[in-house]
Amino acid sequence: MTEPILGPTIEQLRSRCPAFAGRVAGAADFRQGLENYNANMALPAAYVVPLDQEAERNSVMTGFIQLVEKTIGVVVELDARADRRGQDPAMSYETIETQLFKSLLLWAPAGCRVPNLQGYQFRGGRFLDLDRARLFYQWEFLLPWQIDNGDAFDPTEDAIPLCGVELDIFKAPPFDMPPSDGRDPAVVAVIPMSDDPSCPDPLTPDPTTPLPHEPEDAT
Repeated sequence: MTEPILGPTIEQLRSRCPAFAGRVAGAADFRQGLENYNANMALPAAYVVPLDQEAERNSVMTGFIQLVEKTIGVVVELDARADRRGQDPAMSYETIETQLFKSLLLWAPAGCRVPNLQGYQFRGGRFLDLDRARLFYQWEFLLPWQIDNGDAFDPTEDAIPLCGVELDIFKAPPFDMPPSDGRDPAVVAVIPMSDDPSCPDPLTPDPTTPLPHEPEDAT
């Protein structure tokens, strides 16, 4: 059971943060931007990157339910070439923060994973770097995320499936089981017990058709 977080978050920012005009990418593009002075995207641009994870202990005695607090970073790259002091790009700070909050707070990338549909919460922000051309600032958002039995090891996945149960019906009880005289059942029925594709199709013989008998040993 794997639901993506970063991909839907990137799409959410692309569609709801007009300041970036769709220029939102992931960690790989962030690294390229650091190395190449972002030759591939105009500025301002944003990058969604995974940060910390903190997990509570398993909350149930039998089974598995664990709450994980995931921290996702939105690194924003601003153009500082017109003002190397960083004053000009800093003027966009409040506009970008407002749009980030409107896009992410209380929004959940996968509702079935987020307890009570709480969605993203604001955790904080910090200045990352300023050089002669760019200013980097990182907004951090916390997302409560639940993992459960579907994510954990399941020993039944390697078990041999119970395909069916054979029911042997004899005409004249009582007698020992299995019959000490070696007689064959009058009817053999197979009750299917699994939809596993590795199981053969169940066959129920026609009770009016005599069952084959092995020839008796003449000796």
